[in-house]
Amino acid sequence: MKKIVIGLLLFLVFAPSLALAAEDRDTAQQIDAFMKAALAKYHIPGASLAVVHQGQTVYQESWGTMSDGSAVTEDTSFLIGSVSKPLTALAMMMLAEEGKLKLDDPIETYIPWFTYQTDSGKSITVRHLLEQTSGISAYDGMKVTDRQDRDQETGIARAAAELSGVKLSHAPGETYEYNSANYLLLGAILESASGQTFSAFMGTRIFSPLGMNRTAADYESAVSKGLMQGYRSWLGKPVKGERLYDPSGAPYGYMSSSSADLAKFIKFMLYGGDLVTEQGLKQLRTPPEPDRRYGLGWHFPRSGEKYPYHTGATPEYRSELFIMPEQELGAVLLMNKYHELEAVAYLSIMEGIRSIMKGQEPHLAEMNVSTQRMTLGVVLLLAAVSVLSLIRLQRKTAINKPLWVCAGTLSLIIAAVLIPLFTYSMGISWRTVGLFLPDIAFLVQCLIGVLAVYGLLTVIFVAAKRKAQVK
Repeated sequence: MKKIVIGLLLFLVFAPSLALAAEDRDTAQQIDAFMKAALAKYHIPGASLAVVHQGQTVYQESWGTMSDGSAVTEDTSFLIGSVSKPLTALAMMMLAEEGKLKLDDPIETYIPWFTYQTDSGKSITVRHLLEQTSGISAYDGMKVTDRQDRDQETGIARAAAELSGVKLSHAPGETYEYNSANYLLLGAILESASGQTFSAFMGTRIFSPLGMNRTAADYESAVSKGLMQGYRSWLGKPVKGERLYDPSGAPYGYMSSSSADLAKFIKFMLYGGDLVTEQGLKQLRTPPEPDRRYGLGWHFPRSGEKYPYHTGATPEYRSELFIMPEQELGAVLLMNKYHELEAVAYLSIMEGIRSIMKGQEPHLAEMNVSTQRMTLGVVLLLAAVSVLSLIRLQRKTAINKPLWVCAGTLSLIIAAVLIPLFTYSMGISWRTVGLFLPDIAFLVQCLIGVLAVYGLLTVIFVAAKRKAQVK
C-alpha cells in the first residue's frame, strides 16, 4: 500500500512536466514537418530556424545544404539582409546613452560633409534616419546600395559621399519611406561619433559581449566564418549565385550571422543586458505613432498585436526575425535563396511558425511565378510573330513601304525606351531589377533584343526592296 501511495505522489509531481515535455515534442514535430513542406514547396536549398520562449531556445533545427554541398547547421553563416538594421539601431542607442550623439541632433552635427537639397527648413535628424522618415527617396537610395566596388575600410563614407547632394522627396520627419540609404548614413554617423570603423564597433561592442561569435560586419570576417554564395531564383528554381557583398552595406543589409547567434540577440531584445539601459531597450521595442509603421530599427504589424519584427534580403539570401516581449517569444529564420516576387510567399513561413506556437493551424501561401511565365510567353510569342512577319516581308514583291518602315521604327523606339519605362513604373533602378529579379531582367532584355532585331531587319529589308525596284 505504501508503494502505491508513493507512486501516486510521484506521478502527481511529475505528470505536469511529462505533459509539457510531450507538448513540446508535439510542437517540435509540427514545426519540423511544416518547415520541410515549406522548403520543398518553395525550392529552398537550405535553412536554419531558432525559436526562443521564456528565455530558452526551445527549438533549433537546420535543413538542406549550402552552395558548396555542406550541411546547414545552427552555426552556418548567412547574409541577414535588413535584419542588420535592428543591430545598427542598437548601436546608435548605445552611443546615445553614452552621450556620444543625440537622436534628435541634425545629422550634419556628425557628418558635416553630407549635404542635401530640401524645400523645407527642417533638418534630417538621427531619429529620422532610424525611423525611415528622412525624406530621401528609395529610388535615390538604390543608386548607392548593393554595390561591390568599394573599399572595406572607407566604403561606408564613400557610399554616403556619393549620396551627398541628394534632393529630398519629402520634408524630413513627415513621410515614411523605407530606404536602406538611411541606415548607410547611420553607419557613417556611427564611425564619426565612435572613432571606430563600423565593423570594429559592432564586433567589440555588440557581437563579442553577446557571444555572437559567428556574426560579422565586414566581408573578410564573414568569409572567415564560412560565408559563401547563396542562390538566386529563376522561375522559382534555385541557381547558384556569385556571393555578392557590398563592403559599405553592413549597417543596412550585409552583416552575416547564424541562427544560433541571432537567438542570442533575440534573448537580449527580450530580457535586456549590459549594452543599454532598460529605458533604452524599451525605446527600441516601442511601436511608432499610430500613423507610422517603423520604429527605431524595427517594423511593427499594421493591425493586431504590435510586436517588433524585421525581414531581410540580399540577392542570394533571405531572413526574418521577430520578438514578442509580452509572450517572451521570438524566432529567427535564415534561408539561402531569394527573389523579390517570392517575398510574400516566404512571409507565410514565419507566420506559420507563430501559428504553431499559438496552437493554431499553419498555412503556406502559394509561390506564384506567373509574372515570369507571362513575360516568357510574351517574348516567345513576339519572337514567333517577328520571324513570320520578316518572312512575309521578304517574300512580298509589292509592299506598303511607309507602313513597314513605321512598324520597324516603332519597334526600335520601344526597344530603346522599354527599360526606362519599366524602371520608372516600378520605381526602382535597373541594376536593382537585375539583382533581385534576375529572370525578369533577362526576359526583358530578350524582349528588347527581339524588338531591336525585328525593327532593324524590317528597315533593312524595306531599303533593299526599294533599291531593287530602282534598278
